[in-house]
Formats: sequence, C-alpha cells, structure tokens
Amino acid sequence: LKSTRLAHGPIISSLGRGWAMSQPPPMSRGSLSPPAYTTDPQYSTPPIFQASASQRPSTIGGLNCGGYGSLAPRQEHDLKVPAGMRNVFIAIGATLVLLLCVVPVWNALALLQDQNYVFWHGKNLPLWMLGLCAGVFVVFVVTMVCFFKFSVPQAQTEQTVMMMANVFITLLGLALMLVSLPLSRQATDTYTNLMQRCDYSPETHRLFEYSQVLHNIRNAPGCEAKYSVEECDGYQDAAPYTTFLKSMESDFRCSGFCYQHVRKVSEEPAAVAQEGGNASKADDVAAALLLFRDRKSKTLQADHTAPQSVLGMASSAKDFHNPVIDFPPTLFNNGNYKASCDGMVARDIKNFAGDVSYQTFYQGIYLVLIAITTSFLKLIGFCVHREPVDKNY
Repeated sequence: LKSTRLAHGPIISSLGRGWAMSQPPPMSRGSLSPPAYTTDPQYSTPPIFQASASQRPSTIGGLNCGGYGSLAPRQEHDLKVPAGMRNVFIAIGATLVLLLCVVPVWNALALLQDQNYVFWHGKNLPLWMLGLCAGVFVVFVVTMVCFFKFSVPQAQTEQTVMMMANVFITLLGLALMLVSLPLSRQATDTYTNLMQRCDYSPETHRLFEYSQVLHNIRNAPGCEAKYSVEECDGYQDAAPYTTFLKSMESDFRCSGFCYQHVRKVSEEPAAVAQEGGNASKADDVAAALLLFRDRKSKTLQADHTAPQSVLGMASSAKDFHNPVIDFPPTLFNNGNYKASCDGMVARDIKNFAGDVSYQTFYQGIYLVLIAITTSFLKLIGFCVHREPVDKNY
C-alpha cells in the first residue's frame, strides 16, 4: 500500500492542484451572475472522476484496476452453465430414468410373450406400460434440454434440478400404480372364472365349447389310436381357440379343459355296495360334505369333476377315500397327461400376471416415497443454519 501511494503521489497531487485551480473566486455582493471559472491550460483536462466511460483508465501506475466497470454486476453469460456441463446433467438424468424403467419394461415384454395372458386379455395393457415408460423418458429429456436452453441463468440451480427430478420420479411412480390396478383385476377375474365358472362364464365358455367338440372327435372310432386330433376326420383349425388348446397341452403338460370327469372305484361294485350298506348315514353325509367342500376349493386335481348331487356323492364313504380319476385323452399328442388344463392355466395366470401387478404397484409406491423423502430432506437443508463464508479469506 505504501509503495502504491508513492507511485501514485504525483498523479493525486496534480489532480488536487487542478481541482483547486478550477474553483471560482468568491462571489461579490450585488453581482448578478456567478463568476466564471478560471482555468489553467495545464490543468484543462477534467478530473478522472468526471471523464466519460471511454476515457476512464483501466490502469493506474501499471496496476490493472479493471476500470470502474468491475464494480458492475456480472453479465448473464457468466452465470450460465457451460454447454459441456449441461450435457453431463442431461445424460445422467436420462440414464437414471432409464434404470427406473428397466423393471416395468421387462415385465411388459414378458407379458407380451406369454401366450396364456395374451389369449385372455390381449396386448393392450403391456403396450400401455411400454408407452408410459417411453413417454416419461422422452418428456424428461425434452424438459431438461429446454430448461437449460431457455431458462434464465438465475433459475439454473441445484434446487431447480432436484425439483424437476422429483416431479418426474413421482410421475413415473403414479403411472406404474395406475397400470398395476387393472392388471391385478384381470388376473383375479380370470382365475375365478377358470376355477369356479369354467364351463359357463363369458370369458371361458367359448374355449370350453371348442374343447368339447374336439374331445368328441377324439373319442370317435378310428381317432383314438392316432397321434393328434388334427389327423382325424372333421377337424378344422379355428384360431385362436385350437391354437391355444394345442399350446396349452404342450406348455403345461395337461389334458382336458373344464372336462367332465367320471369317478370310478377300485373295488368291485358288490364290495362297494356292501361297504356302503354297512356304513352309517352319518358317515355317508360327512364324506359327501367333505367331497363337496374339496370340489368348491379346487385344491385337488380330482376337484375338476361334474357337479353331482349330494345323495349321489354320499352313496358310499369308500368312494371318497379311494377315488380313481378318469382324465380325457390329450388332443394334440398321445401323452395323456394326468392334470387338468383349466387348473394349470388358472394358477399360471394368477402366479405370473398377479405377481407382475403387485411388483409394479409396489415399485410405484417406492418411487413416490423416494420423491417425498428427498423433498423433505431438501426442505430441512434450507432450515439448517450455516456459517457465513468469509469472502476476504
């Protein structure tokens, strides 16, 4: 500082003399006009603080002072985020949104490839899942590009970027929750129709009719010994019903769709009649009620039987303990599997489509909770007292 004052001493002293020489003489009493300034040609240059903007020096004594313009506020181009940093922000945000969409997209593609689900409910809902994920991703990228390009520099802050991220995370979570509700409803309704109303529900009745017609052709003389019903007389493709019946038998290794089973017993009829005559009526009724309850709950493969009267089921308690299930022959191969196709299909759509719906719903809830949590944490950060930063440090 001392050296600066010494270097600038002649300039400051000359400025002082120039200012003193330009002062007017005292005004005499009775004068009608103020006296004129007395100027010295040596000091005719106006002082520095009266110079125009173009004449203001940027250096004094060899020191770069930046002129008086250095005291002005920073320009807008100095506050904008550099283009390279903007691209990094956009790339990171787009990658995070893609990672959040991986599981829903994977589940949607799996539903589209599942013939069981597509036959009963089509491809609309999985396509909606794919469209929503793609739409959220595209809107996020476009919003980020427009934000960094058209927003004022003062708005391009960390708080604004976090707010935008929370908005899109919440949007994706709500979309997944809305999609999961109809998917869960579809799985539940189809399972109920297949297990309890297989032969007369509007959803399954048409397939049941085609299955019965094909079984009639299969049981015709000359067709039982053939490998497939496709080789028999009278068969005709009727897509998608015959195609689904064929894939159902090969995929689930089952036989019969809503087939009316016939119960047999291993003992001779005379022995069964004697056993039934010796059994008490209470035991017969109890056995009949147990069999009827198992028929309603569908917990055994033997439950896929035709409705029978309680008196018929109570004819013998031995029939309940030692039943022999007569499964129909397979239609499109000679495997003759011992499992009902309606039960296998019902369990598959409940375990697969139902689990996808639950997974999608809980993922949506987690995304919404994450957005809410980050918002509260940011709000708490605003309330935390921070020590002021010493700018002169």
